[in-house]
Amino acid sequence: MNLLKTAASSLLLAGLLAACASPSPAPVLLTLPPAAAPLTSAAPGAAASAPLLAVRRVNIPEYLVARRVRYRADASTLAEWPNTFWAERIEIGVSREFVSALRQQLPGWALCDTNCGDPVPALSLQVDLVPMDFVRSAGRLQARARIVLSTGSVPTRELKTLELGYDLPASGDTAQAHAQAISALIRQVAQAVAPMVRDAPR
Repeated sequence: MNLLKTAASSLLLAGLLAACASPSPAPVLLTLPPAAAPLTSAAPGAAASAPLLAVRRVNIPEYLVARRVRYRADASTLAEWPNTFWAERIEIGVSREFVSALRQQLPGWALCDTNCGDPVPALSLQVDLVPMDFVRSAGRLQARARIVLSTGSVPTRELKTLELGYDLPASGDTAQAHAQAISALIRQVAQAVAPMVRDAPR
């Protein structure tokens, strides 16, 4: 009996040691794919006399501002993709990709972020993407964009406000598909904003 106990203990100890020795999977670092379409040729830069558009940081829901990649599990619950993290702050990535996509839509304009330096912007733009929920059970990104275009001089004056709803399909049930859907959303919002900017009085 003692021999059996000793053998069982040895097997259990070996199993525990093997479990400790097996490496845990490396975390997945997720980045947003480029929201701007690939260029077939080098795009000319904006002329020095081009009108200046100040693009404020895109607002996204506070509950998504985290290193973990979160999705909507149901109407009242958030969940996280396992072992998956944003490689950069998600609100920074969303804002950068939005500016990149919008710059491609407005080749005759110069764009700057919140701090534009000495030049006074002709226009100022604020975009809020609230909500911006990846509903995993449906495989869709559901979002609402509130777009506010204002004069660039101080005090600012609102010129136009637009609210749009989006319900975009994902290419699969993965964190990468989640990120791709966000980039597709950013691209579509930039396409909606561009004519507002071009047609706005200055």
